[in-house]
Amino acid sequence: MSTESEIILARYKAVEKQADSLGRIIGVRRLKPSEQTKVAGFCADLPGYDEVTAPDGTMMRVPHRMPLLIAAAVCLINDSPIPFPRNRAELDSIYDRLDAEGLAAAGAGVAKLAEQESTVEQPLDEAKN
Repeated sequence: MSTESEIILARYKAVEKQADSLGRIIGVRRLKPSEQTKVAGFCADLPGYDEVTAPDGTMMRVPHRMPLLIAAAVCLINDSPIPFPRNRAELDSIYDRLDAEGLAAAGAGVAKLAEQESTVEQPLDEAKN
């Protein structure tokens, strides 16, 4: 049986890879809570959101910071490792390198990781059975 630390470590080491329309392989991983907070600090000048219509017709609010959160989750472009950005300039560099095509692939990877997380059965539910 895995310890709590091993489970948490594995969660943040998992990499989801998606190909973009330029043929690059974009790898993303979950951001740790502390990393999410750092990105929010880097992006303090980007409050608010845009309202967009999803393919199913529902209205969604997309925070202005979302593309940069996705860019911060990128850990691999092709075979080149991408370290977590230490400041806004490094974050902007990753964002610019991705461009629209890479950002779309990274977003798909982040969504897939989130979907996988939601399908994992909770240990408390197992204990109740």
